Parts: sequence; C-alpha cells; structure tokens
Amino acid sequence: MLRKAEVLSLSRPSDLISGQAPKTGPSALAIRAQQILAALLLLTVAACSSQKPQPEQASAPTAQPQSAAALQRWEAIGKLGVRSPKENGSANLTWQQASGNYRIHLSGPLGAGATVISGSPGGVSLQRGSDPAVFASNPAQLTEQVMGWPLPVSEMFYWVRGLAAPGAVGGQQKNAKGQLQSLQQSGWQLNFGGYQTVGPYQLPTRIKAATNNAAGPVSVTVVIKEWSPR
Repeated sequence: MLRKAEVLSLSRPSDLISGQAPKTGPSALAIRAQQILAALLLLTVAACSSQKPQPEQASAPTAQPQSAAALQRWEAIGKLGVRSPKENGSANLTWQQASGNYRIHLSGPLGAGATVISGSPGGVSLQRGSDPAVFASNPAQLTEQVMGWPLPVSEMFYWVRGLAAPGAVGGQQKNAKGQLQSLQQSGWQLNFGGYQTVGPYQLPTRIKAATNNAAGPVSVTVVIKEWSPR
C-alpha cells in the first residue's frame, strides 16, 4: 500500500508533463484536456500560416468602343448596287484603303468586266476592263463621265465608317448609341443600316445614298460583309 507522500508526488503536474501516468481524477482529466486543446491550437496556427493568400486575378479588360475616325487603313469586301437612268445592277466590291490612297475594285454584272478606281490626294484614275485608264481630279465627276453615274468616293471614305464627311451637314440623326442613322450631305441623302463590331470599332453594314442630278435620280447601295482593318 502506497504511503501518503508517494500519492502526493504522483499528483504533481510535473509528472504529467514528463509523461508519467497520473492517477485518474477530476484534476488530472482537466489538465489533460488543456494539454490536448493547446496541441490542437498549435496545429491550427501552423496550418493557417502555411497557406499563403492567393493574389486576386485581374479580370480581362473589356474592349471599349473607339471612334471610327481612327480607322485609316482597311480592306472591305461586299457589294455595290446602282440604280440610275443609265445603269441598274450590282457588282462585287473590294475596297482597299491606306490613309489617303485607295483602290476600289468592282467586278460582276455592273458595267463591262472589272472596273478599278485608284486614287490619291493628287487625283483619281478609272480603268474598265482592258480600256485605257482615264484620269481626273474628282472621283464623282470621273465615274459619272465614264460609267454614267456618280460615285462620291471622297465622301464615302467617311460615310463607309459611319461618319459625316467634312463640310456642311443637314438632317443628321443618331440612335441611342450615338451611331449615325441618316444624313444629308454634298447633295446626297444617306441612310445607314445595322452596325457590326470590328475590333474596337462599330461600323455600318449597309449604306444607301441617293441623289438627284441633271441626268435623273441615282441610288447607290453599299453592303460591307467583311472588314479587315490594317
């Protein structure tokens, strides 16, 4: 049988820490529970410190619409239709633009064979099929002289991008998005159809221009199916 001194010695907390088995009792169980809680707390802190916070991934920036005035170089492919006293038909259209220089290629039923209109700030030339090229300073006058109907290329450089050309403007209307819907300019009445997204630009898909000159009413419709900014 243990003496009283031995019982007191085994009940000391130092015996628990050293790993010696204490007697079971209310005080011993409480100390053991505290030790378990302390160990769990240390494990939790260690686990939290090992998990480094992940940096927030920045969302991809949304492309903002840009003014079509910035578009100066492109290739546009589509159709061109004409109704006039001397012509009624359509042609495939390829329009290549490099700032102030352009080349408009028309092919198909409209006219005879291929028609190429090439221009620069210095003037414009028009060649139909194998005929010799004809030169002038104004593309609308040149096309009317050769083909019998005017094509206002100088203004269309702006209109085809949904912009008013420099100069006097009348009857201008825009939709809620600020896109040009109708316009009166240089003797032409224009109506713009739907718009398409081309990179950062919003460009019209259909433009109808009508005028009434000495030869009679003329209507020119341009439909752009494919834009390739350069």
